Amino acid sequence: MAHTQEKHFLTKKNKMKKIFLTSVLSLMTIFASAQFMVTSMISEPADGEEMSLDNLTDNIGVMYSFGKISVGIMMNGEEYDLAARYSLGEKLFAYGLITTEEENVSLGVGYSLNVWNELYIEPSYLMDLENEDYEGELKLSLTYKL
Repeated sequence: MAHTQEKHFLTKKNKMKKIFLTSVLSLMTIFASAQFMVTSMISEPADGEEMSLDNLTDNIGVMYSFGKISVGIMMNGEEYDLAARYSLGEKLFAYGLITTEEENVSLGVGYSLNVWNELYIEPSYLMDLENEDYEGELKLSLTYKL
């Protein structure tokens, strides 16, 4: 009797191993099909200042993409913003930024123009929802998809 119980236990253990290994393999396949991208929103120089490398690196971030959805974090000067992006088609996207310090929400739409290999120039229109007159601004970003 004890021998059949031990055999039954070993069979269950083998099944659990197979289920666990299949789950791990499935998750690895999902992550392998995902994509990372590095993006930088070019900031406009202040009045009287010239364009510099700081205008390119002030708003740099990393995003993790899976399917049509991308999520990540972007620097905003000394602070960080949470970023989310949804692909509306092959080249169009909608995105949102949430500042971590003040909890401001900004929403925008953009167009992704492939320049070379995986390098994209992305003009967009971003609107701060905290602004009462709902005026937005045009933005320009450089994105490289890894």
